[in-house]
Amino acid sequence: ETHGEHLVCLSRNHTGFSRLTHALTALHRDTPPLEDLCSLLDGATILLVDDPGLLRRVAGATALRDYPPQLWAGLTGPVRAMISTATELGLPLVALPEIVGLHRADYFIHRVLRAIDQNSDLARLPPKQTAHADALFPSPRALRDRFSICPEALDATLRIARQCQNDIPRGLIFPRYETPVPSADLLRRLALQGAEERYGELSETVLQRLDYELGIITEKGFADYFLVVRDIVSRASRICGRGSGAASLVAYSLGITNVDPVRHNLYFERFLNRERKDPPDIDIDFAWDERDAIIEQVMEDHGRPRCAMVCNHIHFKPRSALREVAKVHGIPDGEIAQIRKRLSGLARAEGESPFSRRFYPYKNTAHPLEAPWPEILATAARITGFPRHLGVHPGGLVITPDPLYNHVPVETAPKGVPIITWEKDGAEEAGFVKIDLLGNRSLAVVRDAIANVKANGLPFDQRTWDPLCDPATIDLLASGRSMGVFYVESPAMRQLQRKTRRGDFEHLVIHSSIIRPAANRFITKYVERLRGAPYDPLHPLLDRLLSETYGIMCYQEDVSKVAIALAGFTSGEGDALRKVLSKKNRETLLPAYQDRFFRGAAAKGVAGPVIEEIWRMILSFDGYSFCKPHSASFAMVSFQSAYLKAHYPAEFMAAVISNRGGFYTALAYISEAQRLGLTPLPPDVNRSELAYTGQDRTLRVGLMAIANLRAATVDRLLSQRRDGGPFTSLDDFGQRVEPTASDLEALVGAGALDGIAGGRSRPQQLWHGLLQRPEQPRRRQASMDDLFERPDPVMPQVHAPTREERQRSMFAQLGFLCEGHPLQFYDTWIRRIPRLVPATDIPLHAGAEVRVVGWPVTRKTILTRSGDPMQFVSFEDRSAIFETVLFPEINEKYGDAVGELHPFLITGTVQEEQGAIYVVVTRV
Repeated sequence: ETHGEHLVCLSRNHTGFSRLTHALTALHRDTPPLEDLCSLLDGATILLVDDPGLLRRVAGATALRDYPPQLWAGLTGPVRAMISTATELGLPLVALPEIVGLHRADYFIHRVLRAIDQNSDLARLPPKQTAHADALFPSPRALRDRFSICPEALDATLRIARQCQNDIPRGLIFPRYETPVPSADLLRRLALQGAEERYGELSETVLQRLDYELGIITEKGFADYFLVVRDIVSRASRICGRGSGAASLVAYSLGITNVDPVRHNLYFERFLNRERKDPPDIDIDFAWDERDAIIEQVMEDHGRPRCAMVCNHIHFKPRSALREVAKVHGIPDGEIAQIRKRLSGLARAEGESPFSRRFYPYKNTAHPLEAPWPEILATAARITGFPRHLGVHPGGLVITPDPLYNHVPVETAPKGVPIITWEKDGAEEAGFVKIDLLGNRSLAVVRDAIANVKANGLPFDQRTWDPLCDPATIDLLASGRSMGVFYVESPAMRQLQRKTRRGDFEHLVIHSSIIRPAANRFITKYVERLRGAPYDPLHPLLDRLLSETYGIMCYQEDVSKVAIALAGFTSGEGDALRKVLSKKNRETLLPAYQDRFFRGAAAKGVAGPVIEEIWRMILSFDGYSFCKPHSASFAMVSFQSAYLKAHYPAEFMAAVISNRGGFYTALAYISEAQRLGLTPLPPDVNRSELAYTGQDRTLRVGLMAIANLRAATVDRLLSQRRDGGPFTSLDDFGQRVEPTASDLEALVGAGALDGIAGGRSRPQQLWHGLLQRPEQPRRRQASMDDLFERPDPVMPQVHAPTREERQRSMFAQLGFLCEGHPLQFYDTWIRRIPRLVPATDIPLHAGAEVRVVGWPVTRKTILTRSGDPMQFVSFEDRSAIFETVLFPEINEKYGDAVGELHPFLITGTVQEEQGAIYVVVTRV
């Protein structure tokens, strides 16, 4: 459909399907007239046109082709003009009724969706935007009556249907790697060469596993895939190859992954096995600021028509469905917000989530909702899950040996990248081999910290770097002192580290996985067993399979291993069970696997109660979980990050804040730097770089931290300083950089000009800077500079700001303080609080009630089993960071408030759980 016109195009076979995807691609990109698209079609397609004018134009366009598509005159009913035009052109007739639903009630949903699409309300929706209800749901008899004037049109639908025999080939779609020798031979040579670089002299174990993996890879035809991925990762400064692909020794030898699968006992069959029909799936993390350039280079190298990102199908979520349906009913935003708040209260009273399908058909006779809200809720429930628009997959890239439009429609996403119109499952089912190229801020942290270390003249040899064996790193992780450390810095992860008191690599791999929703219900049992609590394994085979995780299923592949060992599943069947657990339609697929598992385990003599308990553990993996290779890959980056924090804290914290990654705000990381004994230094036009830098025990704030300072001014400042040397005075700075008035205000407020101000106070700096700015011609349109009139050349008497005023100005510009903490602005209030406990002393009061002042750092809301929200909130004072819990009743009173940036007086009881300390809040 384009330019208000539409036609129906059907493919007769696979060739026609390719023609159709080509035409759709052209339509998405250029929206040409429909008759021009016909030049992309041929006899393998069938065109149905139900508009006389368009039929004439299409007939004229296709008449110029040697192999025109079959053209039919489509009838939505006995339209005399269409019959006349078809007769004149000598074209056959076909019945083409517009049917948009299976049931009469669907007509209203159709109207609502059209109104949402047109950004209109239902009352003003033009009739042409919706089909007519009486024509949407015809019975076969009604259709025969409707087309009785030309029964041959109805018969033609059957003839056309028989012609359309689309047998889409099901094979892998991936380009060949350009090499003069067979790709399998090249892969073997590169894998052996890489293995020697990793291991030195190769053991029999390594050689046997390489041979085994290469045999499967070659047999499956995946050699080209591995070679292409190897080329891609060679472009990056640092990578983290993760997912199940990290279990491959071939991938490790090629430099695609960085975790030794032999040393860490990683299960290759989770990645590839002879029964697996899916293509391999290797996820590669790059430094976040390198990823786009790498994708751009890959597209350039392979040819842009052959590359595109995979799309995401964005669906209506409960909240958005409610909002959009209410809007098309003409409900104002204020009333929508009020009803949503009311629904939240009503839902909590019934132990239900307010934005779930179950709650939308809400019928509470004690609290009835006024019309039209019952209808709005019911409609929102109906459209929840309907497709809404296309998004871009976070990292999925497909490459084809010929233009992509021969296989799938392609369009351009709003961010400018080409995307195929099938999401990842559909793309894989069609044979596309997806490569996930993702951005990771922590890789940039490691890269930048090492660069900072080397810039400071310190020796650092990455070839001999082995953080896994470093005692200081292991101790840092075991104690939970891991703020800023990749993947182990969240409050929950730091608490788990404190509970286990284990910081070695093997246990960190377990913890990175068991913290995920699918496994974390077993955390308490895991900690108890790790600490030596006796336990009886459910079955001797489980004791062997799950020995490293203390008899608890932790990783995705544990499902496959247990099914194979206990129930006689093949590798392919075990992997299929693992996949089914995470699919949306698992309820329909799982019973057959359950029956197979129970029968297989019983045949091996496993007792019925044991089978049921093991199956319950398997079902826990219906949530999000990791495979061990993925967890090990993340743990490797965690160790690299932790090593840098343990040995180079200034350079590390500078890199963490510069890359704006991690779990916390810049304020929280500055506080952590101060707790590490580092001294933050304010931004300075002669000493600061764009990013933060660390040296010895100091942390210099980068110019990037200054709010409202334009990027163009920063670029000019750095280039002038690099080419012309340091700035010597305010006049020198003004002449060389030419900052705007708003730039000056930002620099002065942050203290960045103090070093060249010649003793002037900050108000005097701003006044002087404005005086030095050249006269600017007045613009017709007001700009930021227009807010600052040129001051009188005679500087007025201005008072020198107090230290607190300077601190408040810096806090406003940076969001943190280089000296102290924003709590100091409230010292007069804090000193009046009796019996106040500093955060560092909270562990000394286990079981007792305490009062503590805290600044909010981060928070996480979860729902209890009854659907009530509760919060975990991290606070800090000037001495330490501490964790709190707001259970539902307290969260209802104070939950919204604790997200605001104020100091809070918190009263609660100190609890100790397996070595982790937190405050159960009773009052805020």
